[in-house]
Amino acid sequence: MIGILIAILLAAVVYWLCTMLGLPVIVAVIAAVLVLVSGVGSGGYGYGRRGI
Repeated sequence: MIGILIAILLAAVVYWLCTMLGLPVIVAVIAAVLVLVSGVGSGGYGYGRRGI
C-alpha cells in the first residue's frame, strides 16, 4: 500500500516538473503514467520484482 502511494506521489512530481519545464501537457501526462505504471508494477520501488 505504501509503495503505491509513493508511486502516485512520484508521478505527481514528474507531472509538475514537466509542466514547470514548459513541456506540453500531453508529454507530462505520458511521463507521469509511465512512472506510475513502473512504480505500481514493482511495489513503488523502481523496476523489477521485490522479495525474490
